[in-house]
Amino acid sequence: MGVLTHFLQSEFSLRKPSGWVCHPEAAVLPKKLCRILGFTPHADVLLEKDDGTRRYWIEFEVSRADPAANHVKFAATHLFSPKPATDVFVSMVSAHVAPGRRNLGATTVSLMRRVGMNAFQTVLFPHLSAQEIKRLNHLQMEKLNGAAVDVAPEISRVFQVSEPLCSFRGSRIHFAGNVLEVILNIRTWNLEMKTPLGRQRWGKRTVTYFVYDGRSRWFAPSKFCAYTFIAPAGTPNTKRSRLVDFAGMSLERYVGIERGEWRFDGQRARTHLVRNLGMVLMDAQDDPMLLDRFKDWFAEFGDVINVSPSGARFIVLK
Repeated sequence: MGVLTHFLQSEFSLRKPSGWVCHPEAAVLPKKLCRILGFTPHADVLLEKDDGTRRYWIEFEVSRADPAANHVKFAATHLFSPKPATDVFVSMVSAHVAPGRRNLGATTVSLMRRVGMNAFQTVLFPHLSAQEIKRLNHLQMEKLNGAAVDVAPEISRVFQVSEPLCSFRGSRIHFAGNVLEVILNIRTWNLEMKTPLGRQRWGKRTVTYFVYDGRSRWFAPSKFCAYTFIAPAGTPNTKRSRLVDFAGMSLERYVGIERGEWRFDGQRARTHLVRNLGMVLMDAQDDPMLLDRFKDWFAEFGDVINVSPSGARFIVLK
Protein backbone atom coordinates (compact mmCIF):
# COMPACT_ATOMS: atom_id res chain seq x y z
CA MET A 1 0.00 0.00 0.00
CA GLY A 2 1.25 3.50 -0.82
CA VAL A 3 1.83 6.34 1.61
CA LEU A 4 -0.06 9.17 -0.10
CA THR A 5 -3.33 8.55 1.80
CA HIS A 6 -1.49 8.64 5.15
CA PHE A 7 0.26 11.83 4.04
CA LEU A 8 -3.08 13.42 3.14
CA GLN A 9 -4.61 12.42 6.46
CA SER A 10 -1.74 14.09 8.29
CA GLU A 11 -1.82 17.22 6.11
CA PHE A 12 -5.59 17.63 6.40
CA SER A 13 -5.20 17.48 10.19
CA LEU A 14 -2.41 20.08 10.15
CA ARG A 15 -4.03 22.46 7.63
CA LYS A 16 -7.71 22.16 8.50
CA PRO A 17 -9.65 25.46 8.47
CA SER A 18 -10.01 27.38 11.71
CA GLY A 19 -13.02 26.17 13.67
CA TRP A 20 -12.80 22.61 12.35
CA VAL A 21 -11.45 19.35 13.76
CA CYS A 22 -10.07 16.49 11.69
CA HIS A 23 -10.40 12.77 12.48
CA PRO A 24 -8.45 10.23 10.35
CA GLU A 25 -9.95 6.76 9.89
CA ALA A 26 -13.29 7.87 11.30
CA ALA A 27 -15.88 5.15 11.94
CA VAL A 28 -19.03 5.61 9.89
CA LEU A 29 -21.36 3.30 11.84
CA PRO A 30 -21.91 2.55 15.53
CA LYS A 31 -20.05 -0.56 16.74
CA LYS A 32 -23.26 -2.45 17.55
CA LEU A 33 -24.50 -2.03 13.98
CA CYS A 34 -21.11 -3.07 12.59
CA ARG A 35 -21.32 -6.32 14.52
CA ILE A 36 -24.71 -7.04 12.98
CA LEU A 37 -23.62 -6.19 9.42
CA GLY A 38 -20.23 -7.84 9.63
CA PHE A 39 -18.23 -4.91 8.23
CA THR A 40 -16.73 -1.78 9.78
CA PRO A 41 -16.57 1.12 7.33
CA HIS A 42 -14.25 4.06 7.96
CA ALA A 43 -13.66 7.35 6.15
CA ASP A 44 -10.08 8.35 5.36
CA VAL A 45 -10.81 11.74 6.94
CA LEU A 46 -13.73 13.26 8.79
CA LEU A 47 -13.72 17.07 8.85
CA GLU A 48 -16.12 18.28 11.50
CA LYS A 49 -17.07 21.80 12.49
CA ASP A 50 -16.44 22.63 16.15
CA ASP A 51 -20.13 23.13 16.84
CA GLY A 52 -21.14 19.91 15.04
CA THR A 53 -23.23 21.69 12.41
CA ARG A 54 -21.33 20.30 9.41
CA ARG A 55 -19.34 17.11 8.71
CA TYR A 56 -17.39 16.03 5.64
CA TRP A 57 -16.68 12.31 5.16
CA ILE A 58 -13.75 12.27 2.74
CA GLU A 59 -12.24 9.36 0.80
CA PHE A 60 -8.90 9.60 -1.05
CA GLU A 61 -8.85 7.34 -4.11
CA VAL A 62 -5.18 7.40 -5.03
CA SER A 63 -4.84 4.24 -7.11
CA ARG A 64 -7.74 2.01 -6.10
CA ALA A 65 -8.83 -0.54 -8.70
CA ASP A 66 -12.49 -0.07 -7.79
CA PRO A 67 -13.08 3.41 -6.29
CA ALA A 68 -16.86 3.00 -6.53
CA ALA A 69 -16.60 0.37 -3.78
CA ASN A 70 -16.25 3.13 -1.19
CA HIS A 71 -19.26 4.95 -2.65
CA VAL A 72 -21.32 1.78 -2.30
CA LYS A 73 -20.04 1.28 1.24
CA PHE A 74 -21.26 4.72 2.27
CA ALA A 75 -24.58 4.29 0.43
CA ALA A 76 -25.16 0.97 2.20
CA THR A 77 -24.44 2.48 5.62
CA HIS A 78 -26.88 5.29 4.84
CA LEU A 79 -29.67 2.73 4.52
CA PHE A 80 -29.08 1.53 8.09
CA SER A 81 -27.90 4.74 9.72
CA PRO A 82 -29.00 7.73 7.59
CA LYS A 83 -26.76 10.74 7.74
CA PRO A 84 -28.35 14.17 8.26
CA ALA A 85 -28.46 16.70 5.44
CA THR A 86 -25.58 18.54 7.10
CA ASP A 87 -23.26 15.57 6.42
CA VAL A 88 -21.40 15.45 3.10
CA PHE A 89 -19.62 12.55 1.37
CA VAL A 90 -16.73 13.62 -0.88
CA SER A 91 -14.63 11.22 -2.93
CA MET A 92 -11.36 12.69 -4.23
CA VAL A 93 -10.01 10.63 -7.15
CA SER A 94 -6.55 10.96 -8.66
CA ALA A 95 -5.44 10.60 -12.29
CA HIS A 96 -3.80 7.29 -11.36
CA VAL A 97 -7.30 5.74 -11.28
CA ALA A 98 -8.35 4.68 -14.80
CA PRO A 99 -10.83 7.09 -16.47
CA GLY A 100 -13.58 4.48 -16.77
CA ARG A 101 -13.34 3.67 -13.08
CA ARG A 102 -13.38 7.37 -12.19
CA ASN A 103 -16.53 7.75 -14.27
CA LEU A 104 -18.13 4.75 -12.59
CA GLY A 105 -17.57 6.47 -9.27
CA ALA A 106 -19.07 9.70 -10.62
CA THR A 107 -22.23 7.92 -11.78
CA THR A 108 -22.48 6.15 -8.42
CA VAL A 109 -22.53 9.57 -6.76
CA SER A 110 -25.71 10.30 -8.71
CA LEU A 111 -27.24 7.10 -7.31
CA MET A 112 -26.20 8.14 -3.79
CA ARG A 113 -28.06 11.40 -4.26
CA ARG A 114 -31.12 9.45 -5.31
CA VAL A 115 -31.25 7.79 -1.90
CA GLY A 116 -30.99 11.15 -0.18
CA MET A 117 -27.25 11.49 0.39
CA ASN A 118 -25.30 14.72 0.05
CA ALA A 119 -22.56 13.21 -2.14
CA PHE A 120 -19.85 14.50 -4.48
CA GLN A 121 -16.87 13.26 -6.44
CA THR A 122 -14.02 15.55 -7.39
CA VAL A 123 -10.39 15.47 -8.49
CA LEU A 124 -7.41 14.73 -6.25
CA PHE A 125 -4.28 16.66 -7.29
CA PRO A 126 -5.73 17.74 -10.67
CA HIS A 127 -2.41 19.03 -12.00
CA LEU A 128 -0.41 15.89 -11.28
CA SER A 129 -0.12 13.12 -13.88
CA ALA A 130 -0.87 9.50 -13.14
CA GLN A 131 2.86 8.78 -13.28
CA GLU A 132 3.64 11.50 -10.73
CA ILE A 133 0.88 10.29 -8.41
CA LYS A 134 2.35 6.79 -8.60
CA ARG A 135 5.84 8.09 -7.88
CA LEU A 136 4.73 10.09 -4.85
CA ASN A 137 2.66 7.20 -3.55
CA HIS A 138 5.73 4.97 -3.40
CA LEU A 139 8.11 7.39 -1.72
CA GLN A 140 9.16 6.92 1.84
CA MET A 141 7.10 9.15 4.15
CA GLU A 142 10.02 11.38 5.12
CA LYS A 143 10.79 12.02 1.43
CA LEU A 144 7.13 12.71 0.69
CA ASN A 145 7.02 15.18 3.56
CA GLY A 146 9.91 17.02 1.94
CA ALA A 147 8.51 16.93 -1.60
CA ALA A 148 6.64 20.27 -1.33
CA VAL A 149 3.24 18.75 -2.13
CA ASP A 150 0.69 21.50 -1.51
CA VAL A 151 -2.44 20.09 0.12
CA ALA A 152 -4.17 23.42 0.81
CA PRO A 153 -5.90 23.46 -2.64
CA GLU A 154 -7.20 19.94 -2.01
CA ILE A 155 -8.88 21.07 1.21
CA SER A 156 -10.33 24.12 -0.55
CA ARG A 157 -11.72 21.96 -3.36
CA VAL A 158 -13.74 19.89 -0.88
CA PHE A 159 -15.68 23.02 0.03
CA GLN A 160 -15.76 24.55 -3.45
CA VAL A 161 -17.54 21.65 -5.12
CA SER A 162 -19.83 20.71 -2.22
CA GLU A 163 -21.11 24.12 -1.16
CA PRO A 164 -23.97 25.42 -3.35
CA LEU A 165 -23.39 28.68 -5.18
CA CYS A 166 -27.10 29.48 -5.35
CA SER A 167 -30.42 27.79 -6.08
CA PHE A 168 -32.76 27.66 -9.07
CA ARG A 169 -36.31 26.34 -9.07
CA GLY A 170 -35.68 24.07 -6.11
CA SER A 171 -32.32 22.72 -7.38
CA ARG A 172 -28.92 23.61 -5.95
CA ILE A 173 -26.30 25.00 -8.33
CA HIS A 174 -22.73 23.81 -7.78
CA PHE A 175 -19.49 23.92 -9.68
CA ALA A 176 -19.03 20.70 -11.68
CA GLY A 177 -17.14 18.35 -9.37
CA ASN A 178 -15.48 16.13 -11.94
CA VAL A 179 -14.68 15.81 -15.63
CA LEU A 180 -17.60 13.48 -16.39
CA GLU A 181 -20.07 16.18 -15.35
CA VAL A 182 -18.33 18.55 -17.77
CA ILE A 183 -18.44 16.01 -20.61
CA LEU A 184 -22.14 15.45 -20.06
CA ASN A 185 -22.74 19.20 -20.15
CA ILE A 186 -20.92 19.33 -23.52
CA ARG A 187 -23.17 16.51 -24.72
CA THR A 188 -26.32 18.27 -23.54
CA TRP A 189 -25.42 21.55 -25.26
CA ASN A 190 -24.73 19.87 -28.59
CA LEU A 191 -27.83 17.65 -28.51
CA GLU A 192 -30.21 20.42 -27.44
CA MET A 193 -28.77 22.83 -30.00
CA LYS A 194 -29.76 20.40 -32.74
CA THR A 195 -33.42 21.11 -31.91
CA PRO A 196 -35.45 24.21 -32.89
CA LEU A 197 -36.46 24.80 -29.25
CA GLY A 198 -32.84 24.67 -28.13
CA ARG A 199 -31.76 27.20 -30.73
CA GLN A 200 -34.66 29.44 -29.82
CA ARG A 201 -33.66 29.40 -26.16
CA TRP A 202 -30.01 30.06 -26.88
CA GLY A 203 -30.50 32.81 -29.45
CA LYS A 204 -27.12 34.05 -30.69
CA ARG A 205 -24.29 34.72 -28.24
CA THR A 206 -20.68 35.82 -28.39
CA VAL A 207 -18.29 33.24 -26.93
CA THR A 208 -14.53 33.27 -26.34
CA TYR A 209 -13.89 30.11 -24.31
CA PHE A 210 -14.91 26.67 -25.54
CA VAL A 211 -14.46 23.33 -23.76
CA TYR A 212 -13.44 20.46 -26.03
CA ASP A 213 -14.13 16.74 -25.61
CA GLY A 214 -11.77 14.72 -27.79
CA ARG A 215 -13.91 11.57 -27.83
CA SER A 216 -16.99 13.18 -29.33
CA ARG A 217 -15.02 16.01 -31.02
CA TRP A 218 -17.66 18.36 -29.67
CA PHE A 219 -17.12 21.83 -28.25
CA ALA A 220 -19.40 23.86 -25.99
CA PRO A 221 -19.22 27.28 -24.29
CA SER A 222 -17.19 27.00 -21.09
CA LYS A 223 -19.76 28.79 -18.93
CA PHE A 224 -22.35 26.18 -19.89
CA CYS A 225 -19.97 23.35 -18.94
CA ALA A 226 -18.69 24.43 -15.53
CA TYR A 227 -21.83 24.13 -13.40
CA THR A 228 -24.09 21.32 -12.28
CA PHE A 229 -27.57 21.18 -10.76
CA ILE A 230 -28.57 18.87 -7.94
CA ALA A 231 -32.30 18.23 -7.83
CA PRO A 232 -34.06 17.65 -4.51
CA ALA A 233 -34.21 14.06 -3.28
CA GLY A 234 -37.33 12.37 -4.60
CA THR A 235 -37.37 14.09 -7.99
CA PRO A 236 -39.31 11.83 -10.40
CA ASN A 237 -36.95 9.51 -12.23
CA THR A 238 -38.22 10.22 -15.73
CA LYS A 239 -36.18 9.72 -18.88
CA ARG A 240 -35.57 13.45 -19.13
CA SER A 241 -34.63 13.91 -15.47
CA ARG A 242 -32.07 11.09 -15.70
CA LEU A 243 -30.28 12.93 -18.51
CA VAL A 244 -30.61 16.52 -17.37
CA ASP A 245 -30.27 16.12 -13.61
CA PHE A 246 -27.15 14.00 -13.91
CA ALA A 247 -25.64 16.02 -16.73
CA GLY A 248 -26.44 19.13 -14.73
CA MET A 249 -26.97 21.93 -17.20
CA SER A 250 -29.69 22.44 -19.79
CA LEU A 251 -30.46 25.34 -22.09
CA GLU A 252 -33.65 26.09 -20.18
CA ARG A 253 -31.75 26.23 -16.89
CA TYR A 254 -28.88 28.20 -18.39
CA VAL A 255 -31.10 30.95 -19.76
CA GLY A 256 -33.20 31.07 -16.59
CA ILE A 257 -30.34 31.36 -14.11
CA GLU A 258 -28.29 33.72 -16.29
CA ARG A 259 -30.89 36.45 -15.98
CA GLY A 260 -30.50 37.23 -12.31
CA GLU A 261 -27.65 35.44 -10.57
CA TRP A 262 -24.25 37.17 -10.46
CA ARG A 263 -22.50 34.06 -9.13
CA PHE A 264 -23.27 32.32 -12.42
CA ASP A 265 -20.22 33.86 -14.05
CA GLY A 266 -18.08 33.04 -17.07
CA GLN A 267 -14.73 34.01 -15.56
CA ARG A 268 -15.40 31.93 -12.43
CA ALA A 269 -16.43 29.07 -14.71
CA ARG A 270 -13.21 28.89 -16.72
CA THR A 271 -11.07 29.46 -13.60
CA HIS A 272 -12.77 26.49 -11.94
CA LEU A 273 -12.30 24.23 -14.95
CA VAL A 274 -8.57 24.96 -15.19
CA ARG A 275 -7.62 25.35 -11.53
CA ASN A 276 -9.87 22.78 -9.85
CA LEU A 277 -10.42 20.15 -12.55
CA GLY A 278 -6.98 20.27 -14.16
CA MET A 279 -8.09 21.19 -17.67
CA VAL A 280 -5.69 22.98 -20.02
CA LEU A 281 -6.30 26.44 -21.46
CA MET A 282 -4.98 26.88 -25.02
CA ASP A 283 -4.97 29.57 -27.67
CA ALA A 284 -6.35 28.62 -31.07
CA GLN A 285 -2.93 28.83 -32.74
CA ASP A 286 -1.37 26.44 -30.21
CA ASP A 287 -2.78 23.34 -31.92
CA PRO A 288 -3.59 23.53 -35.67
CA MET A 289 -5.39 20.16 -35.58
CA LEU A 290 -7.64 21.32 -32.76
CA LEU A 291 -8.38 24.52 -34.63
CA ASP A 292 -9.37 22.48 -37.71
CA ARG A 293 -11.75 20.42 -35.59
CA PHE A 294 -13.23 23.60 -34.16
CA LYS A 295 -13.82 24.95 -37.66
CA ASP A 296 -15.61 21.72 -38.62
CA TRP A 297 -17.78 21.92 -35.50
CA PHE A 298 -18.40 25.65 -35.94
CA ALA A 299 -19.76 25.04 -39.44
CA GLU A 300 -22.87 23.57 -37.78
CA PHE A 301 -23.28 26.19 -35.07
CA GLY A 302 -21.91 29.38 -36.60
CA ASP A 303 -25.44 30.75 -36.98
CA VAL A 304 -25.93 30.79 -33.19
CA ILE A 305 -22.42 31.74 -32.00
CA ASN A 306 -20.26 34.77 -32.63
CA VAL A 307 -16.64 34.08 -31.78
CA SER A 308 -15.16 36.92 -29.75
CA PRO A 309 -13.12 39.42 -31.81
CA SER A 310 -10.08 38.37 -29.74
CA GLY A 311 -10.46 34.85 -31.14
CA ALA A 312 -11.45 31.48 -29.73
CA ARG A 313 -9.65 29.91 -26.79
CA PHE A 314 -9.99 26.26 -25.85
CA ILE A 315 -10.18 24.46 -22.53
CA VAL A 316 -9.12 20.89 -23.21
CA LEU A 317 -9.87 17.78 -21.19
CA LYS A 318 -6.64 15.95 -20.34
